[in-house]
Amino acid sequence: MGFWDTVFKVGKEVLSTTSEHVSDVSDEVKRLRGKSDRELLDIAKKPLWKAEGKEQSVAKSILRKRGYSDAQMKSKDDQ
Repeated sequence: MGFWDTVFKVGKEVLSTTSEHVSDVSDEVKRLRGKSDRELLDIAKKPLWKAEGKEQSVAKSILRKRGYSDAQMKSKDDQ
């Protein structure tokens, strides 16, 4: 296998993996978009060992778009 064949193969694998990741995140956004702020805050505040990385990241992103700061998301008090 030549150099360019290897580059092409690796690039194709990277593109495939990236495409799958984007699809997963897009599905997560669709699923969480309709949740209330309270539900999203609960997801965002889950301990790391209980949380699914994409779910927590997307919940925090949606909350930021709704005007929440990182400090508000970390706060233990109910909003």
